[in-house]
Amino acid sequence: MFYMIVRWVVNVVLKVLFDIESQGFENFPQSGPAVLCCNHMSWWDPCVLGCLAPRPIYFMAKRELFENKLFAWVLRNLHAFPVNREKVDIGTVRKGLAVLEEGNILGMFPEGTRRKSPEISQAHAGAALFAIKAQVPVIPVAIKGTYSFRNKIRVACGEPFYLDCNTGKLSSDLKQGSEQIMGAIVGLWNGLDLDEAV
Repeated sequence: MFYMIVRWVVNVVLKVLFDIESQGFENFPQSGPAVLCCNHMSWWDPCVLGCLAPRPIYFMAKRELFENKLFAWVLRNLHAFPVNREKVDIGTVRKGLAVLEEGNILGMFPEGTRRKSPEISQAHAGAALFAIKAQVPVIPVAIKGTYSFRNKIRVACGEPFYLDCNTGKLSSDLKQGSEQIMGAIVGLWNGLDLDEAV
């Protein structure tokens, strides 16, 4: 209930602040686990994705956001959970896999930090790790635009796909899978036109 109320309020706020148009969300799976992967421009991104996606997204968020007890309570009730960006956290890995095992959508920003435009070379291995270990599809999403009052924000959701990584070595599989994920995101991002509605 809390999630749906916040989602409704944030959706209203987004419609007032920005000119958001989306495409491809008919590709979003109606059931089953998946790893949603998107480029990251702003802290508004999770809000936009949470409102456009037809199902709740369980986002990883940097652990510093959970230091305030009240904000941490809000985040946890919005299905977010903390991640240590400095090193591999076994607890976080287990939590992410549990989210997928329960049939939910795990939301991640493979670049790990905010960037003006997505680059294939900037992919981290985390998203690929979850997709490979849990054997679930990846949902690529791209967001393009600038979050200023009434500016155009365009969002594209691609078709879910399974990573094609069969090198026989986990480190190589993760690198290859990460490049596949960011390649899909970059392809969607390049196809978004801010001059015309999509």
